[in-house]
Amino acid sequence: MTTVQPFGDPKRASIFVIGHDPRLQRSKAEAQFAFFFEYLLEKRPTSRSEVQKYDLAKKVWDYMIHLAGREVPLESLYVTNLCNEFLPPTNERGTVLIPDGLAEQGLSSIEQAIAQGQFRVILPMSQQVNYHLARLGFLDEKNERTQAFVKGASPKPGQGVYVSTGKAPFLKMCGQRFHHQGAPVIPILHVKQWAMQGKGTRYQEAMEMAKGEVSAIWSV
Repeated sequence: MTTVQPFGDPKRASIFVIGHDPRLQRSKAEAQFAFFFEYLLEKRPTSRSEVQKYDLAKKVWDYMIHLAGREVPLESLYVTNLCNEFLPPTNERGTVLIPDGLAEQGLSSIEQAIAQGQFRVILPMSQQVNYHLARLGFLDEKNERTQAFVKGASPKPGQGVYVSTGKAPFLKMCGQRFHHQGAPVIPILHVKQWAMQGKGTRYQEAMEMAKGEVSAIWSV
């Protein structure tokens, strides 16, 4: 297997979730669908390796429910990655660096899926994903703030992993409302970062803002 498939039907879904890549850091497991969402169609497994896959998918679903502030049916989600290819793991050296070419291919697939539906909100996860989306003109807002983010979030050359040029540039983007062809776009933390966030962390305010934005959209 060289690629993972998006989960959901873009013609029926209301929330478009964009992850990073199938591995992100060190995982060597290969899912059939993004974030192992196929596991949510069955009962929770019992073997340890299978439980971990199920739990990751459930965390993403729980994340969306948390942001929406109410139940989100599984069929309301369309879940994919900016890069759906299985890139080589970094052996715990950091976050996988998504090559520009693969990011551009991923954006083309994302645009095709968006064109098939009428999404109420688009939720790109992680700094690097949002860097590529802003860099490639996905956001309607092309202003000093987004330009400064692209500059600060650009990867340092020669690292072999994703390390941003600037210090925490995502703080000025995370949780705020942008748009893609008029549809709301709310940049958020990756699910693995969100699961580790507690009160008093530097992204707490941004994620509270994200929840307010998404819940307001979902309640209409």
